[in-house]
Amino acid sequence: MILVDNRNILRMKDRDLLNTLTTIENSYPTGNVIVEPAKTGVPTLKIAVEGRTQYVHSKYDPEKDAERFVRKFENGTYKHVLFVGAGLGYHIKKFMAVHPNTKFSIYEPDEEVLFTYLKHEKLDALPAQNLAQIFTGTDTDNITYKMQQLLQSSNGILQIITLPIYERIYGAQIGTVMKETLETLKGKRYSLATNYTFQERWTINSIKNFPTVLKSPNILHDIDKTAFEGKPAIIVAAGPSLNLEFEHLRYIKDNGLAYIFSVGSAINALIEHGIYPDAACTYDPTERNQLVIQRIKDEKITEIPLVFGSSVGFETLEDYPGKMLHMITSQDTIAPQLLDTKQAIGIVMDAPSIAVVTFQLLNKLQFNPIVLVGQNLGFQDNKRYAAGIDYDFVENELSEDEKKETLTVKDVYGNGIQTNDSYNRMRQQLELHIGVAIGREVINTTIGGAHIEGTKFIPMGELISNKFTSKVVYQGWVDKSNGYDIEVTRNKLRMISLSEKECRGVWENSFNQLKRINTAIQLRQSKNMENHFTEFDREFDKLKQNSFYKNFLEPMVRVQYGILSEESQRVRFEKDGLKKAKVIVHAFTSFLISVFKQLEFVRPYFEEMIERIEEMKVEIE
Repeated sequence: MILVDNRNILRMKDRDLLNTLTTIENSYPTGNVIVEPAKTGVPTLKIAVEGRTQYVHSKYDPEKDAERFVRKFENGTYKHVLFVGAGLGYHIKKFMAVHPNTKFSIYEPDEEVLFTYLKHEKLDALPAQNLAQIFTGTDTDNITYKMQQLLQSSNGILQIITLPIYERIYGAQIGTVMKETLETLKGKRYSLATNYTFQERWTINSIKNFPTVLKSPNILHDIDKTAFEGKPAIIVAAGPSLNLEFEHLRYIKDNGLAYIFSVGSAINALIEHGIYPDAACTYDPTERNQLVIQRIKDEKITEIPLVFGSSVGFETLEDYPGKMLHMITSQDTIAPQLLDTKQAIGIVMDAPSIAVVTFQLLNKLQFNPIVLVGQNLGFQDNKRYAAGIDYDFVENELSEDEKKETLTVKDVYGNGIQTNDSYNRMRQQLELHIGVAIGREVINTTIGGAHIEGTKFIPMGELISNKFTSKVVYQGWVDKSNGYDIEVTRNKLRMISLSEKECRGVWENSFNQLKRINTAIQLRQSKNMENHFTEFDREFDKLKQNSFYKNFLEPMVRVQYGILSEESQRVRFEKDGLKKAKVIVHAFTSFLISVFKQLEFVRPYFEEMIERIEEMKVEIE
């Protein structure tokens, strides 16, 4: 029977696990998990696996064995450790004696082993207050879910320590844990890095671009989809295999056999070969994104419409010589709040590649089939781009270090192709969107490119012979005006302007309340601390509900808000009231300072946007 103290701990930390172990308690013992005295007299554990008995700990001296194992971790600094394999907990107890302040979790694949451990050893000896999570079983979905919870609570800083015997006994299950942890950790770090890099840029771009959004057609709302429905569309990317397709694309363009949308740098290769696509698509939020279409501006090419994501680098749109259309992106928190939301404006989700964003767009426009060209998602002869593409800020040829870090994935022929983590992530995202594009045929013509699940590989020559046999392109599709009501926008701006003025006062009230709490902490006045925090919560809630904060400021401090949430979770069970208050005050003070900096930073952009929209009204009148 599980020790009473352990039952009480599980009742607080994981009632579901306690219920599971209680339910299966009557089915034990099976004879597969055996506790016996070691030579030194302390208990040791052995497991019967496939007819063979394996000792989890030393049958001579489990404690000395645990000391030797833990010695290799003595000099490290550990924030959160996941122990894979509990056994009877000797190694966990020794580790925690060396690192008493470290958070830890336990994954024991065998339910009977975990039951046996909780039957013989007290969790309090570890100590239990540092135990974040304990889980068991071999169900992949459950393990993945638990690992995601762990990574979130540990802010992605997780050390995994596995008992060596478990790598032999439970190799497949542990392999799953490692793989899922690595993938989740990569995703978390990628998301964190992306948010940290672009959280300001997305908002500033959306503010700067909004007047252009307000006077340009929304391609998902204002364009007649009957021009596109059931018609073939081609997404032309800049991969090295594009070099093989220029004559095919020229033939398609000259005969109007399919709509051609260039993505990213492919526009320069097409212009170099005298091929103007039906539209160029762009969404990258960086300042240097303007360099991708600089040639269009320099040569004053007016025949290529630009379809831009509303959070694109604002420099990209300045002085563009041709027609422009927009699509509202999920990173734009400004336009959805200021436009007439009674209309279905349509939103495309942000993605690691403009090709993925454009695929979403073409799917929403009901093109069929959607054809991928130059979508290598890997390297061909160590080259990134097709001929005709040259930038100062990145070499076309891979460096020696980059060559060492490449991955191998399956290509369209079933052979191997070299890629990297970034391209691999793009491929996975593209596969995700293809998978939910019900009824859409997706054809990959990329010779030598990575295999993309959900696509059929058909060389471009075959497509022209068998599928692209008649003219389908309607040139006048772009000649539309937008359907936005500027008066609705102006009324919403008035409300947001009032909210902006209120935001500073609410911020000051929150910050002053924090200062009062901090003074009470310094004087060790814990008596009215709960009342102080109640008052602070009231003021902070007002800030969070302020529409200017929600739409203009919070998106610019999303990383800081994530850190604040994690700090608040970590201190939730702290019993020392003053210590807990000190951590909370420090976390919220740092966050509010970040909010104030962004409030000052964004105000000139907000005021400029209002002026430009007022000028537009004068022009209309």
